Amino acid sequence: MQEPYFMNNQKISARQVKRTLTLELLGISTLLLPSLVATDSGVDGFFALTAGGGGAWLLLKFWQKHFRQQDFSQRLEQMSGCVRVCIQVIYGMGFLGLAGFVFYVMATLMEQQLLGNDWEPMILLTLAAAAFFGLVRGLENRVRVYEVLYWFLLIPLLVILVIACAGIEPNAWTPVAASTLPNFIKSSYVSFLFFSGASLYVLFLKSCQKKEQAYAGTRHALLVVLGLNLVIYLILLGVFRTELLAHRRWPVIDLMAVVKLPGNFLERQDALMVGIWFFCLFAFLDSMLYYAVDFFAGILCFQSNRSIQAKEEKAESGIGPRTEQVEMTAENKTNTKKIVLTAVLVCAAGCIGSFLLHREAAAQRIFHAYLYGVLPLLLILPVFCGGRKQNRSESEAIAEMDHSRRQRNF
Repeated sequence: MQEPYFMNNQKISARQVKRTLTLELLGISTLLLPSLVATDSGVDGFFALTAGGGGAWLLLKFWQKHFRQQDFSQRLEQMSGCVRVCIQVIYGMGFLGLAGFVFYVMATLMEQQLLGNDWEPMILLTLAAAAFFGLVRGLENRVRVYEVLYWFLLIPLLVILVIACAGIEPNAWTPVAASTLPNFIKSSYVSFLFFSGASLYVLFLKSCQKKEQAYAGTRHALLVVLGLNLVIYLILLGVFRTELLAHRRWPVIDLMAVVKLPGNFLERQDALMVGIWFFCLFAFLDSMLYYAVDFFAGILCFQSNRSIQAKEEKAESGIGPRTEQVEMTAENKTNTKKIVLTAVLVCAAGCIGSFLLHREAAAQRIFHAYLYGVLPLLLILPVFCGGRKQNRSESEAIAEMDHSRRQRNF
């Protein structure tokens, strides 16, 4: 029997949330954050990372209380059409732009570290095809894959970090409290923005079995990501020192150049590090595209949902086809629309990544504009999306409608 497209039965567990979100945030944060923090704060970057992680923890606590009654998608549905569409467009474009930047980072990483410039079209096409396939198979299939890959990626990383400790110079961890207060605040803010990726809790809340499980999984993921970032930053400081770390583009990848595995059984040690970060970045890429498709699909499918409700009312009155036929037809049409939309958005993200290739200055400007402009907006908007609380009679009426619909389907 063929598996359904875009499978999402709201069955994601706390363990799947923790492992998936850990891989998504680990790749992008450990790849870009160390050099950014070292540039402004040096050794004090360790404390800046801690402060940023603490801020992300407080933000996650706020989201857990703010969306206790209704999740973000339910509040969006209750808003007026114009405001709802504007918010969906902002989030859709924000996630699409970030997916395009991740496309650029992955293609550049593969180009510079492994394959060379001759393979550029093949890299982009392969990434686009893999991202499209992962999106079409659905959220639950993707989180199952990441759940299996979790320890296969983390165990080699931990082994490499332990071996790298042999090359640490403890003197590189001094002096402490040498950075200026504005630079420390800037580094803490940048760290907070990276770790605020835990706010994706707001978006995948509807896909989890229980809200408590979603919060617990997100909290554990944030702790794991913060802990690994702190350990990696200390190791990078001890190996490269502040001046060299601040000027390296991929310091965590370059770490393999100074780490010698016992027996030299691996000729291309950097390939192991690139492989670990490739899967982590790909998880983040697929996640950004998934949310972009979700928001744009909410715009395109809203009118069709209204027409479905009208047809169901006619079916209940004895006019028109049965409810099961209406639902099956509507589901097929929705899947077709989402497949086309997914292909369009994957191509758009690939075009953004292709445009940024070999344009490092433009990529840096776009990245900083997103980091300091778009991302804070995406974090602020859910605060103003106030939902209308349902009274007991409304909740009972909705439950009765769902029960009657399940009986008809049975």
